[in-house]
Amino acid sequence: MAEQIYGFEARNLVMVCVDEEEKEEYKGRLYHQYKEEPVGFDNVLQMIKRMEEFYDTLNYPQASTKARCFVEKRKHGRREVTKVTDREKIFRQKGELGTFVIRVQYRQNATWQGQVTWAEGQETRSFRSALELLKLIDNALETEGGGHEE
Repeated sequence: MAEQIYGFEARNLVMVCVDEEEKEEYKGRLYHQYKEEPVGFDNVLQMIKRMEEFYDTLNYPQASTKARCFVEKRKHGRREVTKVTDREKIFRQKGELGTFVIRVQYRQNATWQGQVTWAEGQETRSFRSALELLKLIDNALETEGGGHEE
């Protein structure tokens, strides 16, 4: 049933549940098949960083470029990840303000390309960068909530 609603299947699907907006900053939870409990985020930067860490752990999709940084971090060896929950359980999660299923297909040019489905609007859009993904999410939440609070 979930495949019919969201239209795609991938091992790196992430369900983003947005629960709060404070000063134009979103807070919520991430869900994926490799962790029972949600991964919380307090802002969009944390959301992007936690998703990037997830893709690095899976090594899927593979990054086409090495991320630049000021200080090199010690590398941890690639570890094997095992599914611990089923997709149906993930698809039952809902955000207070909005719910999005994200499928990153490529990590090229130091950003992401893929598809995002806005669950409440039952619409899927492609994105060509992480910034475009954030703009799509923001647009859906503005539509759903009637605009940002000032």
